[in-house]
Order: sequence, then structure tokens, then C-alpha cells
Amino acid sequence: MENNEYLNEERYQQTNNKVKKVGKVLLVVGIIVLIISFFLTILGFLGFGSTTVNSFDNFESFGSTGDMSGMQSTTSGIFGSIGLFAIGGFMGTLGFGLTAAGAIVMFIAHRREITAYTTQQVMPVAQEGIEKMTPTVANAAGSIAQEIAKGIKDGLNDEQKK
Repeated sequence: MENNEYLNEERYQQTNNKVKKVGKVLLVVGIIVLIISFFLTILGFLGFGSTTVNSFDNFESFGSTGDMSGMQSTTSGIFGSIGLFAIGGFMGTLGFGLTAAGAIVMFIAHRREITAYTTQQVMPVAQEGIEKMTPTVANAAGSIAQEIAKGIKDGLNDEQKK
């Protein structure tokens, strides 16, 4: 039979380790994709200038010689630069998404430790507040209890008078 117990520490540890591994993989893959996209974007951007200079040279040579190979290299260079730039942008978006997903998964995997840490920070302050408020609350509770007891006695006396 399966163990359908939700609060099982062993099962929690196993699942948490899996979640941490997935988070690490997403972070690493996301960062790698971001780095690659950064280089592709830079290469595409740098290629724009050299493509423009080459195209002017090719247009001049086309006018004098009528050679179409220069035009073909110009268009392939333009589309190559634009292609690198576009692929770099797409991969940057994808890499950012993967990195963000990995960070969120890692945050979820470490939520128990984060909660324990924040509780340790807040606990002394909460304890001091409880210690300071206890006399006031006790006095108020005592006053309320006295009023309730007085009301019950009055009710009983009214019943006995009838």
C-alpha cells in the first residue's frame, strides 16, 4: 500500500532535493543561453557596420563591372547580421525566462530555511511584546471576568426574587 501521508519528512527531503536540482539546471541553462545571446547580439550589431561599408564598395564595383556577386554578398551579410541580432534577441528573452524560472524554483526550494530564519529574527521581538502585553491583557481579562460573574449573580438574584 502507498503511504498517503502528506507530512512525511523523508518524502519532503526527497522532493525538495529534486526541486533544487531542477532549479539549478534552469539557472545554469538560462545563464548559458543569456551569455550566448549576448555574444550573438554583439556580433550581429558589429556586423551591421562592416556590411554597410562592404555594400557601398560592392555598389561602386557593380556600376563599373556589372558583377552581381558583390550584391549577393551584401544581401547575405545584411541578413546574416540581422539574423544574428534577431536570434540573439530571441535567445536573450528565452534565457531571461529560464533564469527567472530557475530563481523562482530555487526560492521555493529554500522557503523552509528562509521561513525558519525570519522566525528566528522575529521571535525575540514577539516574545518581548507578549511579555509586555501580558499584564495589560490579564487585567482586562480579569475585569471582563468580574463583570461576567457580576452579571450572572444579578441574573441568579433576579430569578430567586421571582
